[in-house]
Amino acid sequence: MLLNLRRISLVTTGLAFLLLAPSTLEAHAKLVRSNPENGARLDTAPRQITLQFSEKPEVALSALRLIGPVGDTILLSSLRNAADNVYALIADVPPGLLPGNYRVLWKTAGSDGHPSQGTIGFFVSFPKRGQASVQSAPPASMKDDFGPETPAVAGALGSIISRWLSFAACFVLIGVMTFRFVVLRRVSSAGNDLFSQIASTNSATLGIVASVAGLLAAMLKLIRESSDMPDASISSLMLDSVWGWSLSLQVAGVIIAGVALYLVHRPGESRDKFWNVALAGTLIAAASPGLSAHAGASRLALIAVPTDMIHLIVGGMWLGTLTVIVIVGISAAFKTPDAVRPGARVAEMVNVFSPLALTCGGAVVLTGIGSSVIEVPTIASLWTTPYGVVLLLKLFFVALLFAAGAWNWKRMKPRLTGDNAIDPLRSTASLELMLAVAVLAVTAILVALEVP
Repeated sequence: MLLNLRRISLVTTGLAFLLLAPSTLEAHAKLVRSNPENGARLDTAPRQITLQFSEKPEVALSALRLIGPVGDTILLSSLRNAADNVYALIADVPPGLLPGNYRVLWKTAGSDGHPSQGTIGFFVSFPKRGQASVQSAPPASMKDDFGPETPAVAGALGSIISRWLSFAACFVLIGVMTFRFVVLRRVSSAGNDLFSQIASTNSATLGIVASVAGLLAAMLKLIRESSDMPDASISSLMLDSVWGWSLSLQVAGVIIAGVALYLVHRPGESRDKFWNVALAGTLIAAASPGLSAHAGASRLALIAVPTDMIHLIVGGMWLGTLTVIVIVGISAAFKTPDAVRPGARVAEMVNVFSPLALTCGGAVVLTGIGSSVIEVPTIASLWTTPYGVVLLLKLFFVALLFAAGAWNWKRMKPRLTGDNAIDPLRSTASLELMLAVAVLAVTAILVALEVP
């Protein structure tokens, strides 16, 4: 049974990457309308170019170029959001355009950072008498394109991998905090016995690794976004957009958590203070993905973003804590040289973790349903759109996770009466973790897809 579940998870995840990764190349912010309209024939030159999108565009992640009849670049004003419509971008056109065909090259992204681009064209007839021609940059100094219409498949996979790494880092950090502040405190009320010290120190080490992974994921995101938006400076990307604020939160959170967990290894009475600082950094990092995912770009962002954050936190408390128990807790139980049997200690940890996992698993389902109701407009979208298909795939893996957890609770937990039950428990728990990895991989793909 375990072998079959492993094969199902590996094959299904592989198919998701191979078959659905190209779908991530679809644009997210669609051009709804423009003024001038595409193909318009104008008697007078326009004074503004207005582009309205299906989701709120980030000005810092947007660029607009007006190409003249002879291939020259017309110098436009800085982009801005329309005062009465946050979904529209406006740029002022200088007076005196020459007659001829013009192209508007646009590129933008929403708060989720997903880029989209396109071109519209219009024709200006002969100007009225006395109208002057506009100054423009010489043709040799301009680029008349933003590059390929869609990013390379390798770039899209890089985006998916960086998001997966961010999710995994957050899950492990949340798991480390839950293990330290919930599981260990209930297993050992004193908190200063040898087992608690070994398990606490080792979990801090695992948290440092997760912090480094989170920082690496943030750097990969920044590299990807800066390559997609070559016209925007790094400071503009980071400071002038919701996507940048989200990335800044992630960087700040993982650095705070990582440094505090490093200081936990120093002997002294201040270890608890450093753990509290690490908890604060973890919560900051956990708040970041919701701002740069579909929730941040939703018209119901005030509901969607908190729901997404809670979804991530309770998922980390469930699966992240399981990760720490398997990697750190069981090992610490064997390393502690005292009279308590390792099997008894592992049983204590599992008894504390089981009701927590049940509660958090239910919260994962409820918040997931809430997010799906916000993002999926119709039931038919579940099987008629790439987003819906991947969402169903995620639900499939979550169902497998619940099945594996129920198996552990019903069959393995009662057997935790001796040390010989630890290896089977570790094996079945490892299956749960592999399914969790698959869930995070599918979630990374889901975040990269366009919402129906």
